[in-house]
Amino acid sequence: MSRLKPSFVLNIREALEQSKFTPQDFEIELPTAGQVLVKIVFSHKSEYFLSLAETTKQERVTVETKYFQQSRTQQVVHTAYLLRLSPGEFKTQIETEISEPGDILREIPKWCNNIRADLYAVIPSRDPLEELRAKLNESIEGRIEDPNALFSEEELEAVDERFDKIFKEFVDLKEQLSLTQQQLSKIQAEFQEFKSSARVYPKGMWAKMTGNRFLGSTWKFVNTSEGRTFLFDQARRLLGQGD
Repeated sequence: MSRLKPSFVLNIREALEQSKFTPQDFEIELPTAGQVLVKIVFSHKSEYFLSLAETTKQERVTVETKYFQQSRTQQVVHTAYLLRLSPGEFKTQIETEISEPGDILREIPKWCNNIRADLYAVIPSRDPLEELRAKLNESIEGRIEDPNALFSEEELEAVDERFDKIFKEFVDLKEQLSLTQQQLSKIQAEFQEFKSSARVYPKGMWAKMTGNRFLGSTWKFVNTSEGRTFLFDQARRLLGQGD
């Protein structure tokens, strides 16, 4: 079986150069025997690879003879090029047939993008919203004397007053927080829901659900660290954890 030309190997290196990596990040193996024509391995993680193999396939085809109005079936042997790579776009490993060896030049940049996506995915992402939620829940834990009890009428009045007061602060800080009227309306609707649910849920459940919901619904409106500190402080106040 013939091997790949040096000029084609150079094309492979150029395809690797088009990615976010460099050819030096890969090992290019060119076996001198067997079906594999080339195998490219990501040097920093050997389970990431791309290989091209040349093999033969047998297919049964129907041949028609118009003159005799007959047909017959025969086996045809043809060359097939199999591409195996890891990782794929959706699966950890895929195998597919391509038309000719040159097709891998289009596949290499895609494969490199898959590697980059996988490497980014394994880096633990820091979610400041989740951190803030955890901090809020921690501040709530142990501070509600009877988490399974329902709010009294007096406590419900205090809840309503806190939400009304803090919504007014949102209105007063509209420009500073870069809030639109539509966003303010959504916050107001959320606050109304919080007040309604306080009349149904036990205190502990209500506090955690309301804190999570409040931060989640307002977080996307506020993009500065100062604004998000403001949200955290307001969440604590809404739940009776601050002044």
